[in-house]
Amino acid sequence: MAYYYYKSFIVIILSLSFYFLGICYAENGQKTVGNWLEIASPEDPAVIQVGQFSVDEHNKDTNSTLKFERVVKGQAQIVGGINWRLTIEIKDDKLIKNCEVLVFEQPWKKVKKLIDFKNI
Repeated sequence: MAYYYYKSFIVIILSLSFYFLGICYAENGQKTVGNWLEIASPEDPAVIQVGQFSVDEHNKDTNSTLKFERVVKGQAQIVGGINWRLTIEIKDDKLIKNCEVLVFEQPWKKVKKLIDFKNI
């Protein structure tokens, strides 16, 4: 009788282990939690919104008048929320520049914070 319970326990533990292992890895085998993953599309409305947010926040913090143009490329990192690392194009007067921004977001708490904004 004890052998049956022990065997059932092992099967349940192994099943749960494979389940959680599957959650932590993307289809292409990349680890999803903690690693930086390339964004699927710079034209994704959610990604564009993060890029626009970063320029708006930078303008508030520095009293600038930069204009967001587009997201060139980016990566996302799943942590206790999402870290977005984007390369964006901005317009400063008539000059187009590339910047790298880092934004932390926790959508379920309605938290979004500009961490870093630098010209590259």
